Amino acid sequence: MKGLLKSCFYGIKGNLRVIAAIVLILGGICLIIGEPSTVSLFPFLPAPVLAAAAIACLRRESASRWSRYKITMPVRRKDIVKSQYFTHCICALAGMVCAGVFLILVLAVHGNIYFYYGFRDMITLILGGGILALFMGAIAYPLYYLWGEEKTEIIIALSALGAVAAVLLLSMLINFIAGEGPVSDLEYYVSLVIILTIGAASYTGSCYLSVLIYERTEW
Repeated sequence: MKGLLKSCFYGIKGNLRVIAAIVLILGGICLIIGEPSTVSLFPFLPAPVLAAAAIACLRRESASRWSRYKITMPVRRKDIVKSQYFTHCICALAGMVCAGVFLILVLAVHGNIYFYYGFRDMITLILGGGILALFMGAIAYPLYYLWGEEKTEIIIALSALGAVAAVLLLSMLINFIAGEGPVSDLEYYVSLVIILTIGAASYTGSCYLSVLIYERTEW
């Protein structure tokens, strides 16, 4: 498993340098300008972008024939799939850390002039990107094993759109059930935990589905 994880990280190593440079530049610009709309939007980006990089590395594995070679090694296909899901999780967590550091710097430079609900808004911004990344992975990997590496770019686009749609639909459903009126902190955190739980459950179920698909394929 360690070797598989190393290969996954080597696969995204080249993309990470480009992504890190872009994140630093955009984050620096947002930090200096301090525009409320950009401050609220930027923290959602690092986790999904890193998740997309984890998915895109499958294309590089196919180009180098590593995806074909590793199935001849003494490892189970289940472990190959698990290593990809584990790498995806680490990328999502790294993106959430980036979002947290950005928000701390914003508060240090500009003060708390952005968050009406204070800490609860920050938690939403940090977890929001991670939840999007989970749904992206839940959608992308089964599609990859069904469609193959030739459609990796389409899969990334569909997974991003599907993740946004899933989060929006869940939020609308919870708001509809909760009804109109002010939302207390307890109700808000409960709804956030529900969305996170559904995302984690979808991601876990997707892993088992990907294993089933991959074990039945000939490549």
